[in-house]
Amino acid sequence: MTGATPQPVSWHVARWGDEPFSRGSWSYVRTGGSPADRWTLAEPIGDRFALCGEAVGTDQAAMTHGAYASGVRAAHWCLSVAAPGELIVVVGAGFGGLGAARTLTDAGYECVVVEARDRIGGRTHTVLLESADGSPAVAADAGAAWLQQFAKNPFASLAVSLGVQPVPTDFHTPLASASDGPVGDVDGALAQLAAAARAATAGPLPDVSLGSVAASLLLTGDDARSLRHAVDADIVLETGGALDDTSARGFFEEDGVGNDDHWLPGGYRTILDHLASGIDIRLGRPVRGIEWSVRGVTVETDAGPIRGDRCICNLPVSLLQAGEPMLRPGLPVAHRAALAGLGMGVVEKVLMRFDRRWWPAGSSGYMRWYDDPASWCEWGDLTDGCGAPVVAGLIAHDAVARQHHGRTDAEIVRAASAALRRWADALDA
Repeated sequence: MTGATPQPVSWHVARWGDEPFSRGSWSYVRTGGSPADRWTLAEPIGDRFALCGEAVGTDQAAMTHGAYASGVRAAHWCLSVAAPGELIVVVGAGFGGLGAARTLTDAGYECVVVEARDRIGGRTHTVLLESADGSPAVAADAGAAWLQQFAKNPFASLAVSLGVQPVPTDFHTPLASASDGPVGDVDGALAQLAAAARAATAGPLPDVSLGSVAASLLLTGDDARSLRHAVDADIVLETGGALDDTSARGFFEEDGVGNDDHWLPGGYRTILDHLASGIDIRLGRPVRGIEWSVRGVTVETDAGPIRGDRCICNLPVSLLQAGEPMLRPGLPVAHRAALAGLGMGVVEKVLMRFDRRWWPAGSSGYMRWYDDPASWCEWGDLTDGCGAPVVAGLIAHDAVARQHHGRTDAEIVRAASAALRRWADALDA
């Protein structure tokens, strides 16, 4: 390929790490933590307050259907202790909050949802990408985008019933190239790391970080290169966290991507709008404090207090760890310890619409760019599902600091386009 790098006609740059109501993308298990910490956080506090969300009480962490199920579970607890006529306040209109509110509303309980943003969905956000020639805009997701664990994902059949036809993505067969030569045995390196992690944490052995396990392999040459690529694409992009802060035991215990995943043409907005139908949702209401006692709960918002009988809180662990909003009387010791066992990763996304598809098209729609140091490592070609030339690029953790945060949207788009061009050129070489 010759000539200048093509530039998109429209784009959207996600900034989840900077956004005050998320401060990150999704949770991961830190070194010394455990997936069991997620279930500790799900334990109701007294009979007035409970947490829910993608990090809480779920075996499908960082997934929309896991978050929704967590909210449903919290709502069932609420129904078991609430009396008819009580008001339940749900904080946050992400999938966890919608799961709780949908369940409570359908059961005939009075429920109000307060959401800081001017939209529903939390870290799921469908945006429109305009054309340059007056053709229709196309929708794509700037946050969560895939239906994971498709065979057992309840949103799969819901999407079809709403007229959305999910498109499969095979994450195991990427169209891949590397900046420093032919792509090596990345899958083999990941398998070697997984085996070493399991051996290092077997039985009563204490947990260690994935960083220490990787260092213990003492690999050199092509083997070390393949391991670096596996770490960048299969671990850091999945957690969004530092390798030295990621649990060797917890990472391989939890179920991640690559299980018959599908993405949604038109975005998650169709599902979100359906789930939110008929629910009292009050947007633009940042929550500053939540207080509960035997007398009930008070949720302090910028628009004034809301007093109810119980509260289900669907806020990211990053905000809870920062003490925002203020919780009174606060989380119990066990909850605080569990919260410390989880981290909040940062994975950012750029969506770009071009006037033509100038990059090679693979059969799976999934591309990887093994750069050194890591840059825009993961790409999704959304063109066939969107009906317009659209790609989604992802960047994680330390690469975000190098190539994303602190830059303007236009600068980020230029850097992402250049990375896509280098990937395509390396394929042609």
